[in-house]
Amino acid sequence: MEKIIEANHINKKFGKFKALNDINLALEKGKIYGIIGPNGAGKSTTLSTIMGLVLPSSGHGSIKGHYFGLVEAKAIIGYVPEFPSFYSDMSCLEYLVYMGQLANLSYDESLTSSLKWIREFDLQEHMLKKVTKFSTGMKKKVGLIQALLANPEILLLDEPTANLDPTSRYEIILTLKKLVKQKEMTILISSHVLTELETIIDHVIMINKGSVIINQPLDIVLNQFNLKHVLVSCSNNEALIAYLKDNDFHFALEDNVIRLMVEDKVVCKKKIVKFVYENDYDLKLLQDDHISLDKLYQRFMEGKE
Repeated sequence: MEKIIEANHINKKFGKFKALNDINLALEKGKIYGIIGPNGAGKSTTLSTIMGLVLPSSGHGSIKGHYFGLVEAKAIIGYVPEFPSFYSDMSCLEYLVYMGQLANLSYDESLTSSLKWIREFDLQEHMLKKVTKFSTGMKKKVGLIQALLANPEILLLDEPTANLDPTSRYEIILTLKKLVKQKEMTILISSHVLTELETIIDHVIMINKGSVIINQPLDIVLNQFNLKHVLVSCSNNEALIAYLKDNDFHFALEDNVIRLMVEDKVVCKKKIVKFVYENDYDLKLLQDDHISLDKLYQRFMEGKE
């Protein structure tokens, strides 16, 4: 697959604070990437660096062969910051047409594109109102429309669905899916709404303290976890825990359920069943674990993975 964004050994310092530590990324055309991590992890700095708004202290990156920040790179990116800013004296339509012209569209092209996306996001009734009077959710929509005006190949989105009602969030997610399917757009999303993110991304990038700790397709990440974890509970968990300790099992007790990390699930289950029934206990639970992105993230942040 064609690599459309590449970052090579990027580091960024703000004074003595190291915001990014040896970031290496290779994003393919036509996929949705999710970038996740706690506040201050480096997510927004990564997006700003790719956009060319922040210069790396060392390392380099490119977009279709053009270094981050060059006009040729910026020309194919649509960027929506977490808190978009707007001109206080402009209506929604005026603002969008103006921003489209700044993106090298003619007036007619910008007007046509603005009206198309205003309809897509159901803002027709509000397009002549001042954007600064809009709700946070409506401002998010206008920010996304602005990013889409010039038909970019890449979208960089920082918390695009934060503070939106469920209907608006669904509209945005549906639009992003369509853009990838119809236009082979590459999308990089930073979000804290992981249950939602899991439904649309192809690839997950987890950052903590400025370093990438996961950078893999989402299905591989979840399968790697699910292949190694078994949940078990019986009528005498204390005895079962003692047995597991004696036999060097790796496990954790969570809400009266024992989570086992194993190399061979079949062998593990046979041993558990044998122990439980030989000791005349009742087996209450024995099943494969199926983790969500949200739960996996929590476990990493708690240092359990």
